[in-house]
Formats: sequence, structure tokens, C-alpha cells
Amino acid sequence: MDKQEKEVLNKRTTIHDVAHEAGVSMTTVSHALNGYKDVNEQTRQKIVEIARRLDYMPDEAGRSLRGIQKKTIALLIAGELLEEDPSGIMYGLTSGIYKVAQKMEYEFTILTMPSDKQLKISFGQICKRKKLTGIIVYGLAMDMPYYEQIKNSEIPCVLVDVAMDGDNVREVSADNEKASFEEVEHLIENGYCNIAMLSGKKMAQVSERRESGYKRALEKHGFRVREEWIVDCQFDQSTAMQKAMELKRRYPGIDAFFCASDDIAIGAIDGMMQLGMQVPQDVAVAGFDDFTVSKYIHGGITSVKQYPYEMGVACANTVVSMIDGNRVPDWIPMEYKLMKRTSTKAKL
Repeated sequence: MDKQEKEVLNKRTTIHDVAHEAGVSMTTVSHALNGYKDVNEQTRQKIVEIARRLDYMPDEAGRSLRGIQKKTIALLIAGELLEEDPSGIMYGLTSGIYKVAQKMEYEFTILTMPSDKQLKISFGQICKRKKLTGIIVYGLAMDMPYYEQIKNSEIPCVLVDVAMDGDNVREVSADNEKASFEEVEHLIENGYCNIAMLSGKKMAQVSERRESGYKRALEKHGFRVREEWIVDCQFDQSTAMQKAMELKRRYPGIDAFFCASDDIAIGAIDGMMQLGMQVPQDVAVAGFDDFTVSKYIHGGITSVKQYPYEMGVACANTVVSMIDGNRVPDWIPMEYKLMKRTSTKAKL
């Protein structure tokens, strides 16, 4: 190693040093180390080798240089992080995203942004502050500050269970309307004629879609949709218990509850038990999401099974594909399965 080279290594190497040594512009160095496709492979390899030799690190953390600077994707939870996750959705989603990020050598981070925090820092600011290359958003409701901001996202953005117009926005979800239609039709085919709905949150698209499927099934089979039989339960078990009891007391003819989640279904069953009724002998109950415990409660709760891990994988693959500049459909549909159990057993 000559004297000039030692002097270079004794000071902090800059992108200018790499560009000078390679005989290219600083922009070319940046593009080469960040995986842009406008740099030919021979030039990229030359720049990578010089950067290694001069011990150039492209960021403050000094991440290991492996030819392409690592990119970062995030899972943003747009709401409160619950103490428990009986549905397994959060764990499965996170695990699936992490698996793809690890395979693709992406950095992966998790952000929690309930509505009050969304008022303090904009969606664009959080993406820039965290230097994100792509983002996956879970739990977004239509009344949250980020809902409108995400439409203009400057980076690839994948939403779980939310459809939105935007050049850089895509959706990954099961067909919630179709799944709900099939579940309510199952109730009708089993002899239930007076079916009420315990919905989730009004401002959640997933609630709207499940309610739409419920209504479509009733209409197809000639039943009147009674708006007073549709109540919001905020995806909360205790609220669902109270709402189910109130509905059953007020309208004794109700013979089934279609619930927007298994949390709600469990609350409804608890409410019926407090009224001295049995499921399904006195009233049937169907849920959604298929919690792990649902198959064991009251002989098994009929529910729609989703696949959170596979959904996480799909979200990560979608955002990576968008980052790579590939054409991606507006909606990536996920599989689901109607699990028919004792809680909706056919009427005798």
C-alpha cells in the first residue's frame, strides 16, 4: 500500500473519494451502491470493490457493505398495540413479512402509530425520518389522519384490508364480502331466517365489506334487511355481549347472529348464556377470523379462517415488487375457508 492510499484510509472516506477513485460521478456511486438499474454491472462491480477497499460505509450505522445498500421496509400498526392477539393475525402477519425481508436482505422494522401520534407527525414525515423504502399498513380506519395522507404516498405502500386510490398504494386482503356472503348463506341453508349482524367499527372498511356480504345474502334469499338489526360492537367482546342481549330482548324472533369477528361472536354467546339460552338450540352464532380457541368454545364456533402468515408473505412480496418497479395489481386476493361448526348446526 503506497503513502497516498494510507492517507486516504486514515481519514473518513466519503462518497466523493469513491467517485474520484472510480472516475465517475457521485450520483453514479450512489446509484451503484443502492441497486439502481441505470448503472451497468461492470461499473457497479468496480465501484463496489473500490468502496470496500477504501472502507466506505454509506450510512451512519456502518452496515456491512455487500454491493447493494440494504433497503428498509416497515410494518406500521395504525392503532393501539393490544396486550393479547387471540386471532394470531398480528403475529402471523409480522412473521410472514420478516421471513421475506430476511430472504431478500431487507431491513425490517415495526412502527406503532395510533391516531393521537398520527396528529403529531405526518405519514410522509415518518417515512422520511425512518428512511423507509416501502411500508405495509395494518389497522387503518377511514377516520384516521393517515387515511387521506397515504393516498399520496411517495414510496410503495401496501394496505391490509383497505382499498385506496393512489399510484403507490396496493391492497392485500381476503374477499371479505364474498366470505361473509357465504357464511350468511350457510346460516340460511341451515334453516335460520331472522339473522342479525353484530358488526365491527363503522369507519373500518373491513366492517363495511362484511356487512355488504351479509345484506347481499339476505337479499338473494328474499329476506328483508332490517337496519335496526345491524349494530356496531367496536370489535370488542364485552360490547358485543351487551349489544347481543339488547337485540335479543327487543326482538325475540332473532334466531342467529352473524358476527364481524370471533371476539364479537364469543361476546354474543356469553350474552345468550346470561339470558339462559343455548347455542345453537335457541340462537346460532357465526364469527369471522377463526381464532385458535374458536374450535374449542361451545362445541366450536363457525367462522371464516384466514391465513395471516401467508398474508404477511404476500404483503412483503408485493411491496418488494413495487420497489423493484414491477407492475402490481391494485388488489392481491388471499385465500380463506369457511369452517362450519356446532354453533350454526342445522335446525331440526
